[in-house]
Amino acid sequence: MAKKKGFKLTFNAILFLIWLFIFAGIATISSAFLSPNYLINVMLRNIIEIGMVALPMTLIIIMGGIDLSVGNIMVLASTLGGLASISLGSGPAILITLVTGLVCGLINGLVIVKAKISPMVTTLATMYLYLGISRGISKGSSIYSYDFATFLGNTSLFGIPLQIWIYILLAVIFTVLLSKTTLGRKLYSIGLNENATRYAGIDVDKIKLFMYVLCGLICALASFIWLGRFTSIKFDAGTNFNMKVITIVVLGGTSINGGIGSMAGTIIGTLIIATLNSGLTVMNIPIDVQTIVQGSVLIVSLIAYAVVNSRAKKKKLIKIQAAPKQAA
Repeated sequence: MAKKKGFKLTFNAILFLIWLFIFAGIATISSAFLSPNYLINVMLRNIIEIGMVALPMTLIIIMGGIDLSVGNIMVLASTLGGLASISLGSGPAILITLVTGLVCGLINGLVIVKAKISPMVTTLATMYLYLGISRGISKGSSIYSYDFATFLGNTSLFGIPLQIWIYILLAVIFTVLLSKTTLGRKLYSIGLNENATRYAGIDVDKIKLFMYVLCGLICALASFIWLGRFTSIKFDAGTNFNMKVITIVVLGGTSINGGIGSMAGTIIGTLIIATLNSGLTVMNIPIDVQTIVQGSVLIVSLIAYAVVNSRAKKKKLIKIQAAPKQAA
C-alpha cells in the first residue's frame, strides 16, 4: 500500500501562519481593523504600488540581481507624465510615463549587461541619477495628478479599488511566469550558477536585460496609481520605496544571493507588511515602534526560513545515506 503523504511544513506555510497570527492579534485588540471598508480601502489599497513592484523585483533577485532605483523610476515617470499632461494632454502623458519606465529599466540593464558592473552599484548610481533628473525637471515643485492617473488611483470595480484588481492580475501572470514557464526555470538557473547557465547555451544577458526593462515598465504602471492616489508627489517621494519593496521580497523567502524564491512568498510577504502598516496605525502605535515591529517580524521570518531549509537539507541527506547500494 502506498504511504499517505503528511502535511509538509514549508516556509510559505509558516509565513502564512505568521500572517494569520499577526492579523488575528491586531483584530483582537482593535475591532475597527475588521471593517471590510478598512481592510479593502486602507490596508490593501495602501500597499498596492509596493506589492506591484515587488513582483518583478522577485524575478530580478532570484536571478542574482537587484534594483535599488525602482522608487526613483516611479517618481521620474510620474514627473514627466504629469508635466506632459499639462501641455499635451492625457494620451501623450500616458505614453511618456510608460516610455520613461521602459527607458530607465533599459539603462539599468544595459549598464549591468554591457559594462559588467554589479547590479547593486549600477542601480545605486541610477537611483541618484533619476532622483536628480526628477528634481531638476520639477524644480523641486509638486507634480499633480491628471485624469488617467486619477482614474486608476481612485476608481472601484464591484466595490473593490481598480488597483487591487490590477495587482491580482499581475500576481497571477508573474506566478505563472516564474513557476510554469521555461523563462522561470532559466531565472533560477542564472541565480544558482550563471556561468553554467551560459555554457548551457542560454542567452543570460538577453534575459537580464528583459527583466530590468520589465521592472521599469511595472514601475511606470504603478506610478499612475501612486500619483492618482496621492493627487500629488515631490521628487523625493521614492526615497525609501526601494527598501520597502526589497523587504517584502526578502520577507517572502527569496534569497538575496539568488536562485531561491517564490512568487507565493512575495505575495504573503506583501500581506504581512500591509497588515502591519495598517494594523499598527489603527492601534495608534508610534511610527518608530512600527518600524521596530516590522524589523522584528522580518528577523523572525528569516530565522524560520533558515530552520526550514536546514531541516529539509538534513532530510535529503538522511535519504541519500539510507539509499541501498546498487549491485555491481
